[in-house]
Amino acid sequence: MSDSRALEAWLAAAARGRDDVAACTAAAESVADDPWAVVTQAGALARARRATATEDLGLTEALAVRHVDAAGVVCQIAAGAPYPAFDRPGRQRAGAFDTPAATVHRVVAGARAAARGAVRTARDPACGSGAFLIALAEAGVPEREGVELDPRAAAVARIADPGARIVHGDGLVPRAPLDLVVGNPPFVPPERQDRDLRKRLRARYPWMSGRFDLAVPFAVVALEGLRAGGGAGLVLPASLLWQNYARSWRQRILQTHAITLLSGPESFPGAAVEVCLLGLCAGGGPAHLPGGLAAAECLSLPNVPLHPALRPGDAALVAHVRARSVELATLAEVDTGVVSHGPDGGKARLLHDEPGPGRVPYVDAADLQRGRTRWLAYTPERMHRAKRPELFENPKLLVQRLRGKGPIRVWLDRTGLYAGHTLTVVRPLGDVPPLEKLASLLQAPEVDGLLRLERGQRLDLYPRDLAELPVPRAWLDGQAAPLAQAWALDPTQVARLRAWAHNSPSSSPSKED
Repeated sequence: MSDSRALEAWLAAAARGRDDVAACTAAAESVADDPWAVVTQAGALARARRATATEDLGLTEALAVRHVDAAGVVCQIAAGAPYPAFDRPGRQRAGAFDTPAATVHRVVAGARAAARGAVRTARDPACGSGAFLIALAEAGVPEREGVELDPRAAAVARIADPGARIVHGDGLVPRAPLDLVVGNPPFVPPERQDRDLRKRLRARYPWMSGRFDLAVPFAVVALEGLRAGGGAGLVLPASLLWQNYARSWRQRILQTHAITLLSGPESFPGAAVEVCLLGLCAGGGPAHLPGGLAAAECLSLPNVPLHPALRPGDAALVAHVRARSVELATLAEVDTGVVSHGPDGGKARLLHDEPGPGRVPYVDAADLQRGRTRWLAYTPERMHRAKRPELFENPKLLVQRLRGKGPIRVWLDRTGLYAGHTLTVVRPLGDVPPLEKLASLLQAPEVDGLLRLERGQRLDLYPRDLAELPVPRAWLDGQAAPLAQAWALDPTQVARLRAWAHNSPSSSPSKED
């Protein structure tokens, strides 16, 4: 039987003209006998937006609007009455998605196991409706603090854990060090971040660059709020383990702290993102990771990936291949394709379906997949990045930048196609292995595995990544040896690289999971 007490309490409070904070408080109080119901039911209402019914309607437990008599309806709303509407855009802007109880307990247990010494104090710097605070209380941590920017969620958290100190404020503000820091900070990509906040964060942390997610500074501030030997447990975007924007952060983590829990990637309910669980002891690094990998091995890899599947010997395998290779950039020009949009409009004004004066044959990744050629009015003065015609008019390889979880996609072109920026161009310089040979190298599972091993499971294959691609020295001497032989790989090494090519080898749960 469904429990609609919180929703009914919210509706009653709203009907009396009470504001959203008061309505959420009433909802939380109605189920206060069950703290986890406060989090799941009243917490969902705290993330909703107030709407007014334009006609009679019904609401499900998940706040989906239905016909008043539809199956699954738990409350009926009269026309003109206020009701809580599920607010996905608002959740995405704030990065507010509630963490499942099982994950919360794993994170809290991981943080406690990581801490050295007595544990009396703990903080969740983005506590939402209080899930981590409840788990901390259940784990016997006596002094708990939650920080929350949304006043509605903060009001719910006060009822979920009456013994905690709830601060309505910004979790990015530094606070006094405690024994534990746990939580699930907001995931907010750069296009949804406040520009002034982003500017302030860059000034505060000059090493933070690129398209960093807001979870990065949240994690930094969270760890700054730990005493030496304190334990942390965080739910973070899996991309923080390998994307370029978090490289400096990963270096700092490995050099300064002892990672005790590294789990994932795993899906997250209600959000189109994979997450990882990170636990560490503050000030205990550099140290070995849970899988036995030394921090120095991670730090030796180009992108300093922190994938849970990395194992001892993986960094040595990369070094083995690199020692027997030269970088592709020494043999070819590697650059992005043309960016045809400019200050006076998008690329549509320059692209045509038919040839004509001043037009050049053009393809992007989607065109190559469809077997289609379009025609570009090549006017460099109207383009953002026009590129040199020589890059396109000579024999070359075209590589799809977004590789996703599949193999690298490569096309060989000898017809002078101009490529869009969804492609990376590889134009040989001088006497190098034939284009067909270079294409086979890019498409080899060993190469895909090597790139994923040393740079993480990134979806975007940047030109720099291709420029640093290892080409066997043996091939430059005219040898026709297979790739494994050219790199002197034994069967075990080949199997390891190929395992990484198939979306990385699965990682066994660590004992802290």
